[in-house]
Amino acid sequence: MASPPITSTSALVIIDVQNEFLDSKGNFPISDEIRPSLLANLASLIPRFRESDGHIIWVQAIYENRDTEPEVMAAKDKGDGVVGNNTWLVAATHIFSVPCCEDKTWGSKIYPEVLALSVKEDVVVFKQGYSAYWNDNKGLSTAFKEKGITDAYFCGVASGTCVLATIIDTVQHGEVNVHAVLDCMGWRRANTHVEAVRRFEELGVDVITSDQI
Repeated sequence: MASPPITSTSALVIIDVQNEFLDSKGNFPISDEIRPSLLANLASLIPRFRESDGHIIWVQAIYENRDTEPEVMAAKDKGDGVVGNNTWLVAATHIFSVPCCEDKTWGSKIYPEVLALSVKEDVVVFKQGYSAYWNDNKGLSTAFKEKGITDAYFCGVASGTCVLATIIDTVQHGEVNVHAVLDCMGWRRANTHVEAVRRFEELGVDVITSDQI
């Protein structure tokens, strides 16, 4: 699939670029190996995308501090491997003894260096699970429809959890053409990113880097 030019029907979907993940003091920081290039690539891509009349959609996680799995998650088998299977991923949310992105906490806020790249016209979608569609959340679908989006370019963190889960769900919804921007994604362990890329290719999405946009 050849990546089309960025136009007013294109959206850059930036997932979970929050203090919890991008700051080394967060509870679940991404690898120090990937952080500098991720930030540099986002700082280059976001303005270029906007200059071509593309839309920017920020997806922001707000997780409850749960100690048991919600029914929709408990009903799915995670399977083997470094990340859960596709069915489990789209049903999953944060369950751990350490809280993550709780509402109105420092960890839930967008990382300042990335927040500086936003403008008031951007769209913000809040989510409570790994996928932006979790628990029948229609925020992302509504943004696509209201902006007339035909092509969505996904990036953010982490590639093997929330980015992958949202891409899986977006493909299943079939509302837009899906593109995965690999060099604008972050991860905690490199092997999870390798598996995410394999899944993207298996799903048949357009796998690219930001210099191809």
